[in-house]
Amino acid sequence: GLEKYIMTKLFSRTFSSSLEDEKIDNEISEKICLLQTFLKPQHLDIPPSLHNEPSWLLAEKELLKMNAFKAPHEKVMCIMNCCRVINNLLLNAATSEHVPTGADEVHFTLAFDTNFFLLIFHFQANPPKLHSNLKFIKLYRRQAKLISEAEYYFTNLVSAKSFIVDLNAKSLSMDEIKFEENMQAAKLTNKVTSESSSTCQLNQQEKNMLV
Repeated sequence: GLEKYIMTKLFSRTFSSSLEDEKIDNEISEKICLLQTFLKPQHLDIPPSLHNEPSWLLAEKELLKMNAFKAPHEKVMCIMNCCRVINNLLLNAATSEHVPTGADEVHFTLAFDTNFFLLIFHFQANPPKLHSNLKFIKLYRRQAKLISEAEYYFTNLVSAKSFIVDLNAKSLSMDEIKFEENMQAAKLTNKVTSESSSTCQLNQQEKNMLV
């Protein structure tokens, strides 16, 4: 449509157009890169019934596709496709015949928020330019179209990003000292410092090429 045509033409001038946006993108990517070395589903209290690798990989791929598109609508569709995979996983886990109907885990699954589960895909996929993509959608997707299901999933992703930015030991089921030790060890392993994130970025570029 018209939105796609215009925004594709203006993409280089409107997407991640400031040094501040680039700085935030790099900080988020660096933090996720560090967390990837030790963060596990259990740290987010995600039950075993939701540990479904094929579904997780599919959701990751959908999230990573977002950076390949230039139109706001297309980026929103990537978010929606990712969240639909998550919702199907939650529904299948909740209705699985292998889980007793009255089990606490089923009630937990039914009440599980897509927003919280999105965090796992952030940590595993580490989508590039996450902040810039979300800002681009907010600024240039027609508000009349960003409603209902699209608005809900977009809001979930924004909330998940904010959680990552503010994440610390208190946010997880992890001892504070252990969290800091893991973060320091990750920095040494990946050689990520405030001046350079080349190792993290290289690893992520290689992963993105496989999508």
